[in-house]
Amino acid sequence: MDSMDVESMTDLDDGPVTDPDVEPVTEPMDEQVMNPVNKPDKPHWETPTLCSTCVQAKQQQQVIRTKVPWSSTLFALVHSDLCGPMKHSIGGAQYYIIYIDDCTRYTEVYFLITKTVEEISAKFQHYQVWVETQGFYIKHFCSANGSRTYNNSIFLGLLGEKGIKFEPSPPYTQHKNGTAERMIRTLNAKARSMMLDANVPIIFWPEAIRTACYLHRRSPTSSLTDNQSPYEALYGTTPKIGHLRRFGCRAYEHIPPVQRMEKKFGNRSCMCMMLGYVHNTTKILRIWGFKSGRTGRAVECSSVVLDEEENAHTEEETEAIEFPDTTKEAQTDGAQDKIHEIDDTHGSRENTSK
Repeated sequence: MDSMDVESMTDLDDGPVTDPDVEPVTEPMDEQVMNPVNKPDKPHWETPTLCSTCVQAKQQQQVIRTKVPWSSTLFALVHSDLCGPMKHSIGGAQYYIIYIDDCTRYTEVYFLITKTVEEISAKFQHYQVWVETQGFYIKHFCSANGSRTYNNSIFLGLLGEKGIKFEPSPPYTQHKNGTAERMIRTLNAKARSMMLDANVPIIFWPEAIRTACYLHRRSPTSSLTDNQSPYEALYGTTPKIGHLRRFGCRAYEHIPPVQRMEKKFGNRSCMCMMLGYVHNTTKILRIWGFKSGRTGRAVECSSVVLDEEENAHTEEETEAIEFPDTTKEAQTDGAQDKIHEIDDTHGSRENTSK
């Protein structure tokens, strides 16, 4: 075969012409192509080439979200957190503390004048007694890691006496106490909305928080099976909602005959403001009497006519309210007694037949 035939055959060949005496040169391939085996992801703390300067200059807080199974036993695990300080209320409260059952998400709220260890411990004892009267016992207590509120010898002593395991979140990691943090945000948003809608002064914030908690217990939640409400998950019955009324609306309280100025032709009712509800009852409402006492007072009444279209607060009533003293003299036994006029701190009781 001549050279012309060899060249023609070479042109028709698909691949490049290679000299058998020269070793072929291969281009470096990507490491992923050469080793396509999927390696498991390394934890975030295992960095192959760690630069201490970069870590110190750029490190950010790691938010690790891990789903934790819920407790299947009522009140076996309780979440808690403290919110405040806020503006002094009528009764002098500046803080409120919540306790949440992990199984049912049933929430209780208590109000505090100060956030001293003694006052916080007293509120927890009230809550613990209420839980035990329901026939349950607290086994685990989750909260923030504040030394002035929970992580101290007095409060830890109360937990130790009952054999309750303390499970605080690490310092400066509020997201680790997410159940209580989200509940506080929910209650604050509901209370703020009700107060803005009814033009209620901010000094009534404890009543708004209490009413928001009352409504939350009776509201369906996607956190529970079949969108149950916390009330239904705890008591096993569907809560009644026909008695619910607009917060801050105008209310007319019936005046008993013995309290009327004129027996025959005097007023039979006085205008008040609707504040909320009394424990788990459906027939008793909590109202604010503008003319009750020296500067007004929260009372519980069943003979009430409500006008939900009108706000109870006007400029005249706002001016008639005396704002509480915020000095140290106000934090006395007298102020402690006064707080119960509006900031009821007793636990709920099951009595829906009233």
